[in-house]
Amino acid sequence: MIARLALRKIFERVGAESRATALRVGFSDGSVYQSCANNAQDKVSVRFRTRRAEWRTLLFFYEGLFESFISGDVDLEGEQPISTLARLGHSAGFDSDKSWTRVLRNPLSKIREWAQEWRQDGSGRAQSIRNADFHYSLPPALFEAMLGDTVGYSEGLWTPDTKTLNQAKFNNYENVCRKLRLKPGMTVLEVGAGWGYMPIYMAKRYLVDVTVYNPVRRQNDYMRERFRRHGVAEKIRLVEGDHRDIVRENGRFDRFVSIGVHEHAGYRSKQYRMWADSIAAALKEGGIGVVSTTSWMVRQMTGLLTLKYIFPGGHVPSLPETLAAFDRAGLMPIKGDATLTPDQAKEFTAGQWYINIHTEKNPDGEIRGQVTPPKG
Repeated sequence: MIARLALRKIFERVGAESRATALRVGFSDGSVYQSCANNAQDKVSVRFRTRRAEWRTLLFFYEGLFESFISGDVDLEGEQPISTLARLGHSAGFDSDKSWTRVLRNPLSKIREWAQEWRQDGSGRAQSIRNADFHYSLPPALFEAMLGDTVGYSEGLWTPDTKTLNQAKFNNYENVCRKLRLKPGMTVLEVGAGWGYMPIYMAKRYLVDVTVYNPVRRQNDYMRERFRRHGVAEKIRLVEGDHRDIVRENGRFDRFVSIGVHEHAGYRSKQYRMWADSIAAALKEGGIGVVSTTSWMVRQMTGLLTLKYIFPGGHVPSLPETLAAFDRAGLMPIKGDATLTPDQAKEFTAGQWYINIHTEKNPDGEIRGQVTPPKG
C-alpha cells in the first residue's frame, strides 16, 4: 500500500510534465494511474505484476524498475518505452541535483554500484576477457543489423554531405588513417578491432601490415573469414589477446590505433596506467598512435545497469586522467592544426561556439565562455 501510494506520486509528477505522451501505470492490486495528456502522439504503459517489483522500484528508483522489467516482474509497452520513460524522467527533473530528488536516491544504490564494479574489475586478464565475452560474443548477425556494412562499433563522422550510416563510418575510418599518417609498408597495431573493418581498410587502402590483438574468440573467427573474403588475410596478423599482451611486441610497430576500446580498460587509476604502458611498449621510438574514445572531464563510475547488463567492467574514461597516464608512459600529444569545415567556420565566426570547463570540484562545469574570432 505504502509503495503504491509513493510510486503513484512519482508517476503523477512524471506524467504531468508531458503533453505529448500518455502515461499509463497499472499496479499489482489492479489500480491504475493514467496521465491526462491531450492529443498524445506517444503512449507508454508500465504494469507492475508483483508487490516485490513495486517495492524494488521505490527503493532503487529507475534501477529497480528496469531490473524488475528484466526479471519479468514489470511489463513495459509502447514505442521504445525505455527511452520514452527516460525522456519523461528527465523532463520531470529526476536527473537534477535538487534536494527533492536526493530523497529518491537510496545510499544502497552506490554500494551496489561499487560492489558490481569490484566483482567485474578487469585488472586481471581472465576477468577482463570474461567481461569482453559477455557483450561481444553475442551473435554477429545482431551487430550486422545494427551497424551497417562496416559492422563498425564506434562513432561516425557526419560531414555536411553525409547521408548514411555507412558513409559516416567510412569518413571516420579515413579520418583516423589520416591522423595516423600511414605510408605503404608500415607496421600497424590495432587493439580491439571488433569485426575487423578498420584493419581491412588500412591494409587495402594504405598498403600497411596490420597486427590485431582481440580477446573475443567469436569475433576473431568472424574476422578471419572476413579477411579471407577481402583478400587481405596475408596482410593482417590476428592474435587472440588483450592490451596487456601487446607489451611482448617490444617496440615493433610504427603506428597504434584503437577505436572505442579505452572504455574497456577499467575504472581504477592503475588500469589507466596499464593501458598507457602497453601502448608505449608496443610502439617504436617516434611512433604515432590514435586512441579514439568517449571521455568525461572527471573520473566517475559507470552506472549499475550498464555494468550488470551491458558492458561489465566498462568505464567512460576521464580525459585528464588519460592524458596524465599517457604522459607518465612517455606518450605525448601531437601538436598541430585543424581545418574547419565551411559550416564550422560559419558557426565560429557567428559566435556560436562555447567552451565549458569542468573540474573535479565542479564536475557540471565551472566556466562557460563564448569563443569568438579575433577582431581587426
